[in-house]
Amino acid sequence: MDAVLHLQQPAPSTPAAPAADPAALAALERRVQALEQQTQLAQACQELTRTAQFHPKERSVVFVGTTYFGCNVKYAWLAFRERARQEGITAWFLPQTAQQEQAVTSLGEACFPLNPNDWSTEHVHAALSAAVVVTCDHLLNPNPYAAALLAGARHVQLWHGISIKEIGLRNLAPLRQMSARFARVLSTCGPYTRLVGTSAAQEPEWRRWFGFAQYAPIGYPRNDVLLREPDAADLLNVDQDIYTLARKTRAAGQRVVLYAPTFRDARRGTWLLESGLEQLAQGLAKRGDLLIVNVHPVESPLIPQLALAIPTARFVTPRTDLYPVMRETSLLITDYSSVMFDYLLLDRPIVLFRPDHQDYITRSRQLFDAKLDEHPGPLATSAKALLDMLRQPDAQAGKFAHVRAAMRQRLFDHTDGRAGERFCDLVLDELAAAL
Repeated sequence: MDAVLHLQQPAPSTPAAPAADPAALAALERRVQALEQQTQLAQACQELTRTAQFHPKERSVVFVGTTYFGCNVKYAWLAFRERARQEGITAWFLPQTAQQEQAVTSLGEACFPLNPNDWSTEHVHAALSAAVVVTCDHLLNPNPYAAALLAGARHVQLWHGISIKEIGLRNLAPLRQMSARFARVLSTCGPYTRLVGTSAAQEPEWRRWFGFAQYAPIGYPRNDVLLREPDAADLLNVDQDIYTLARKTRAAGQRVVLYAPTFRDARRGTWLLESGLEQLAQGLAKRGDLLIVNVHPVESPLIPQLALAIPTARFVTPRTDLYPVMRETSLLITDYSSVMFDYLLLDRPIVLFRPDHQDYITRSRQLFDAKLDEHPGPLATSAKALLDMLRQPDAQAGKFAHVRAAMRQRLFDHTDGRAGERFCDLVLDELAAAL
């Protein structure tokens, strides 16, 4: 600020300088104020981190919402609510969106305010006192104080799926492209007290990507809903129109085809328009099939354009919970998404559609594709080839059913739909260790 005042008043020993542009001065003042606020925030978080590390802990667990309410944290939190009441434990939810805050409070559960300005001293105490924090993504909550306030808790990382893409500590950038944001993401790749996976055999690859003390191959809580009828709480943040339509379509004996591709770092969204999706939709509509398209959240701004171009397809509302919908589908089309592995639990056909494979591995992500010794279904590289495969879905059913079974056995130690129960036991163990 002193520098701004100096610009406004030239030194008396020098000739009068030309009058400064008021708009430029105002912009500079705002910039200086923003820098001061950022510095103060960084200092406050540094001190709060230290405070959280020695603050006494209570029988309290914080579940941290991710960008949408439908991943492992949603189902882990739902599974733990009743157990928490039985054990006298407080289960808090830290929302990332207003919709998450509304969903949690609608069930009468403990929820931190989304807006940091609405946090009372009781909220601050609750965060500092939490013995365990549960996440399923990088801890980058919009509340800038959240990570610091929770820094003293034991950290259980559920992540959000089995990956064939290089992620975490293996998804690096050259220093010329390094940014503070990218470095921040890397810093949240650990250290975790426990990382939850689906099979013991996968521990080495998880250790490539994240830093953690213990590995727990108990299964993903979100997969439980694939193996049982969902209840009202499971259906929070589910696209009800799509869910109901899929149920009715299957009940009528028609096929429900789910297309769930992952996003592209390059050509974001535009690749979908060039992939032949319109041709696919038209071909399936002629057969009487229902095509449901789940566009990845980062590419969802393209949905209005896609919906106009492809009126026969139905698009899932962005950032809604796909898992109850998956249960009502007949087959899955995907590319590199972890959804393909969860879908193995349904033992239904999977088709891989990779129309831009070379561009993807060159400009988007390096693959850790070795775990796919064999694909769980046929691979198509064009919409025409894909339609041909879908016209005769059972032509190679025996071969791929065998491959899917072997892959399911390798990737899932448990297929009983009780991952939520095992998660509750794990959290109780972590609370005991913390207290």
